[in-house]
Amino acid sequence: MRRAAPPRLPKSLIPVTRRISGLLHGDYSGLLHRAGSELGDIRRYTDGDDVRLIDWPATARTNETQVHDTIADHELEVWLVVDASASMSFGTARSTKYRLALDAAGAIGLLIVQSGNRLGCVVAGGKGRIMPKSGTDHLAAVLAPLERSTAEPGSTTADPVAALAMPMSPRTRRGLVVVVSDFLDAAWPAELSRLGRRHDVIAVVVSDPREFTLPDVGVIDLEDVETGRVATVDTSRADVRTRFAESSARTFAARLVSLRAARADVVDLRTDADWVPVLAGFLRSRKRRLAVGSR
Repeated sequence: MRRAAPPRLPKSLIPVTRRISGLLHGDYSGLLHRAGSELGDIRRYTDGDDVRLIDWPATARTNETQVHDTIADHELEVWLVVDASASMSFGTARSTKYRLALDAAGAIGLLIVQSGNRLGCVVAGGKGRIMPKSGTDHLAAVLAPLERSTAEPGSTTADPVAALAMPMSPRTRRGLVVVVSDFLDAAWPAELSRLGRRHDVIAVVVSDPREFTLPDVGVIDLEDVETGRVATVDTSRADVRTRFAESSARTFAARLVSLRAARADVVDLRTDADWVPVLAGFLRSRKRRLAVGSR
């Protein structure tokens, strides 16, 4: 019987892959519980490196401080949980929040499988659950249902309890869970706190600039796409726009605080900004913290 061709990675991931490979070469260990226990190549010391990894003979030979890289421990089990609820369909800048979530999930997934780890996926608010396996072909199979999951306004909501049921299962190996969402559901922090007792957790928060400011366009109706509730707002009033901006900023800041209080490692990606260097900076910072044993 002729074997079917393996699924291909989505074309939208190609430019992201090139940039991620350039910015994050060798930094996949920033996703892991720890940098690793086996010593690797020697390189020049950079700010934030663990001083315990300094190679003193090499430092003496070169007159520059040299450190050992560590080889990251492989075969980590990683779950991607991607929010496909109706609120994720919103977007007024470069893309929708859902498109940004897909690109970020694809980039993180690529780092995971390239380092030999096992990747599983759950679509929150949509249909799809794929058990962890390794390999690039498996990554393509993981991303396929995400590409097909379209968040139609008013159609779905994300249930954090259901979305995290598989990673929370006693049958699931301890590992890393990466949740990509706007985290509008107030139940997320409590569920992530429970999840953090068993796994390492990264919360990738996606947002859009129009969630923080209102344009001056007169009287408009604003609809919550998940609940269907409608509010009439007069955006021509400066005090209304100011109160909206202040309230939105406070709510978003409180959301990040609650996620961090749940022991999740948080990175904030926005649809109006270049998210690749933001993710790169986050992973590098995380790698330094994990290298010295700090969350």
